[in-house]
Amino acid sequence: MMIYKDIQESHISCTDNLSVQLRLTDEVEKSTWSTEGLPSDELSIQNGMLITHASRFPLCIDPQMQAVKWLKAKEASNSLEVLSFKKADFSRKLIAAISYGKPVLFEAVDEQLDPLIDPVLEKSYTIEAGQKLFKIGENKIEWADNFRLYLTTIISNPKFSPETMNRTIVINFNVTKPGLKEQLLNEVVAYEKPELETERKKLIQQTSENKKKLKVQEDTLLKGLTTSTGPLVDNLQLIDTLDSARAMATSIEKDLEEAKKVEENINTSRNQYMPVASTGATRFFAMSCLSSISEMYEYSLVSYTEVFCKAISEAKKDSIPQNR
Repeated sequence: MMIYKDIQESHISCTDNLSVQLRLTDEVEKSTWSTEGLPSDELSIQNGMLITHASRFPLCIDPQMQAVKWLKAKEASNSLEVLSFKKADFSRKLIAAISYGKPVLFEAVDEQLDPLIDPVLEKSYTIEAGQKLFKIGENKIEWADNFRLYLTTIISNPKFSPETMNRTIVINFNVTKPGLKEQLLNEVVAYEKPELETERKKLIQQTSENKKKLKVQEDTLLKGLTTSTGPLVDNLQLIDTLDSARAMATSIEKDLEEAKKVEENINTSRNQYMPVASTGATRFFAMSCLSSISEMYEYSLVSYTEVFCKAISEAKKDSIPQNR
């Protein structure tokens, strides 16, 4: 990063190999995002950090609908409301979501947003008697702290107004070649070796759960040590808690090491099909350039993936992957 180079040249002390990712997310959160369907390439992880930690509500440029798919999985357990400005009752449902703290997703928005949500994007609430009160239209309601708003557009190169850019954080979810290669590789392996793809998904889920458990045990250890009063050797309850947490943490770390070895074996088998996925990704981006000639040549990733999977199923069978 340029800023890191400037810091070094100015002889200012700083952490070696400074990474924003290490400050804003961790392996537990990234594993969770992966199980929810977020691609694991660097740009997608950065987009996930922006959506999760940004102070403004996100407006995602999402022509391939990757953000929509991930957000629906991410917020499924929180009763996500999927709305559209084209439906007459969206304001009523939005008001209810703000009051009850439910997440809201506006899909396929245009370049011009409905002015009704301007105060929502600006978070124009007032605090009265310890309560956050918000006025939208003629209604004055309570603003729930856990309310979240997401907006997505399928326009690949939108021209938003300066006001919209100022009120939201615009995030580019256009698919990248590394991310698409990974997605197409999953499709190939799911067809050629479905048991391998099932094992991979199961491994991701287990690894994510184990990392969460390990984080809980680490937090338990730190909390026990920081809140303890008096000599530690006299606090028998704390000693028992620490011993139990340490034993569980050791067991989880052992499971993670085993999972890492299994993952390496799975990736070795999957990489046999990488040339197919790489070729598929290259062709998609080559076809995407045709839209600059005419809108008639614009293809969605969903339809391209369907054609890609059909081509795999109709390809000549062979026990040697290179010959397929």
